[in-house]
Amino acid sequence: MTSRYNERFRRFSQRIEKVIIAGIVICFIVMVGSELLFQFDPVRAFLIETQRLEGVSEAP
Repeated sequence: MTSRYNERFRRFSQRIEKVIIAGIVICFIVMVGSELLFQFDPVRAFLIETQRLEGVSEAP
């Protein structure tokens, strides 16, 4: 019985581990993508409300 329990727990743990790793990778990709989008002034002005409220964006 213990052997069967351990095997089921191992399979369950592996599935959960894959889900957690996939979640971390997806979050990282979304974070990098959003940071790249924030580099463009029109996109940043559209996505960030405070950017519009401050008036003039910083000049290069």
